[in-house]
This record gives sequence, C-alpha cells and structure tokens, in this order.
Amino acid sequence: MCGRISQYRDPQLYADLLGLADPLMLFDAADRRPGYNLAPGTHPLAIYPDQTLRAIHWGYCPDWAREQHLPQTINARADTAPTARYFEALWKTGRVLVPADGWFEWRVESAPVGGNPDEPAQPDAKNRQPYFVYLRSAAPMYLAALSSVRGAEPQTEGMGLVIVTASADAGLIDIHDRRPLAFAPDAARRWLDPALPPDELEQLARSACLAAGRFRWHRVSHEVDRTLNDEPGLIEALH
Repeated sequence: MCGRISQYRDPQLYADLLGLADPLMLFDAADRRPGYNLAPGTHPLAIYPDQTLRAIHWGYCPDWAREQHLPQTINARADTAPTARYFEALWKTGRVLVPADGWFEWRVESAPVGGNPDEPAQPDAKNRQPYFVYLRSAAPMYLAALSSVRGAEPQTEGMGLVIVTASADAGLIDIHDRRPLAFAPDAARRWLDPALPPDELEQLARSACLAAGRFRWHRVSHEVDRTLNDEPGLIEALH
C-alpha cells in the first residue's frame, strides 16, 4: 500500500518537469511548507488535467458509503479500481497526479531471540523498520491518483483523493506488499488525458509503472512512524 509520501520540492518544479505549458497554482502558497512525511488526512498537492495544482485531502469515502458507515479509503488497486463501486466513476473522469519525491515503506525484519545478539535472528512483527524509497536519478515522480474534487467546489466530508497502487516488483523492499503506481513524466501526461481510450488506460496502468531498478531505498529513523513529525531528517539514511 502507500500510506506515507514526501513532497518537499517547489511546486513549480513538479509542473515544469511534467511539461505543463501554463500551470495554475490554486492553493495558498503562504500556507504551504515542504512535506517530508505526508500521511492520510493531510492535503498533498495534486495536478489536474486542466493544469491546475490544488491541495487535496488524502482520503475518500463516497456518499453512499458514508450512509452505510463504511470506512474512508486512501488507496485504490490498479487491477480492481476500474470496476470497483468506490472508484469506477473516478477511474473514468477523476484521474489526477500526486507529485512525490519519495515514499515510505515498513518491513518486518529479523531481531535476536529474546534480545540476545548471540541467538539466531528471527522475524519479529514488532520490529518494523521504515525505509525511504526514491528514484536513483533523485528526480520527482508522479503517482497515479483519483480525486472526487472537481473545479472550485469546496471540499466537503468524504471528498478527497486516493493513490493508486500496483503489485510490488521483485527487487523492491517487500515483494509481498504493494507500491504506488509511479510514472515518469511521459506516462504521467497520458494518465491525465481524459480522452485516453479505456484499453490504452488499462495498458498504461499495467505496464507503465516505473520499474524497481529505477529506485533506491535506505533505512530511516523510527521518528517517521509518528505522523506529526515532519522535517528533513526523516528522509536521511541511518548510519
């Protein structure tokens, strides 16, 4: 899954690297600060097909689901979202991008039995080590996302965005987990295209995700576990 991202660069850079000719920043720049540890419930910037950048609540629950007291969701699976009741309409008309400088993953790692370093190490569910994942090129990436927010309408309860996930490639941190559907600029622009035929959209979601070999990752401090922590040191490698 994808439950924590970094988005700390200048928003204009995200627009420039995507090749937007006339981006419009529809957020209060005075209220923005670099985000090193953005979690669900925060408002990351999203890029819309009309070249606007907006701060959108991370989390979504359609009206019918709220009436049934169903939970808010933060991710949508690329393989099931096109036909899922939660996301079917958004897949067709609500595709946006969330620019990101990296994301965090947690992996259960081995720990000495009983804390004794002389004993064989065993996987310990309590020993969840956080990692920061980023492109080898150090460039931003563009995460496929779906948003229920349209135009200039106010964001009311239940409205927001979800980040689309794909199966993790062999070679990433945890091959059993899922990862964000991350695009390079060319594929990202196609994702935004509202006229993209359904078969091409399916192919894009299935095969255009940045490959595992394009990424690097390193262990980071457990300070990232606490969502209120948000400072540059959170993405630095442990030594």
